[in-house]
Amino acid sequence: MEPTQFAVLWKQYEPLIQGVVELFHPFLEAAVHDLEQGNLVAIYHNISQRNVGDPSPLNELKVNCQDFPDYFAPYYKQNWDGRPLKCTSITMRNRHGDPVGLICFNVDTTVFHDGYKLLEAFLKTQGEAENPIEIFGSQCEEQAMGVIEHYLEGKHLSLTHLNRDQKKELVQHLYRKGIFNFKNAAPFIAQTLKTSRASVYNYIKQGIKMEG
Repeated sequence: MEPTQFAVLWKQYEPLIQGVVELFHPFLEAAVHDLEQGNLVAIYHNISQRNVGDPSPLNELKVNCQDFPDYFAPYYKQNWDGRPLKCTSITMRNRHGDPVGLICFNVDTTVFHDGYKLLEAFLKTQGEAENPIEIFGSQCEEQAMGVIEHYLEGKHLSLTHLNRDQKKELVQHLYRKGIFNFKNAAPFIAQTLKTSRASVYNYIKQGIKMEG
């Protein structure tokens, strides 16, 4: 499909995209990706500080585009500044049914987390939907261990000789690195550090309060 034809295709969606972005302003960003060119071709209400022409991050997942669903179930990821984003991506197809682009909606949920109990139904993802990065990218354990090893090496520490405060600092470092975006990260980290899952969650809460 020629880029000009692709531009005509996604421009047909532009009124819908703009309408949705304005409806949920200032919380929503929309980004359009050209799968053939592998880059960002449009962004509306830019909260992720990306530029048109930037590489599409989904290319790093090494996914066969033909396997893309019509839409990805909502999932969470971190913005560049650590804010939580609730996201979904919709596949655009040509007249032959082949995937040619993605429309990605990213919602900044920071303000909603302050009233999480009242908005729990909104913040939950449907069913057991997983982050596409988990499904197609590196495994949680591999990424977590990579971050842990790099952290310990920089601090000249040993995983088997960490005290309570050092474990807390390590958990908070893993949280800032986005490791807890992965499903089942908490039990894996708890097992690796030989501590309880409750302690892991408590360390995260303490870190959030300190940063807040």
